[in-house]
Amino acid sequence: MRLIAATAAALLLAGCQTCPERVPEVVKVPVRVTVPVPAELSAPCPVARAESRTVEAVVSAYNANVEHLEACNRKLGEIRALPTGDVTP
Repeated sequence: MRLIAATAAALLLAGCQTCPERVPEVVKVPVRVTVPVPAELSAPCPVARAESRTVEAVVSAYNANVEHLEACNRKLGEIRALPTGDVTP
């Protein structure tokens, strides 16, 4: 009985040594990088209001708002042109 137990223990211990040692491998994981938006691109756009309700004041405010809207659209275009940080594996 002792001989069988000793033989079984020896076989079990010998079986542990036959497994090849697995060397850990380096795995590279892509990480998304966010780009901070410059302060000048995220500044609010001014809104021109007519001080009086005359035709001249309203038209002047309208023209000023058109210029501000074009400036805001330009800023948004620059924001869209920023690198997105997409990672290609």
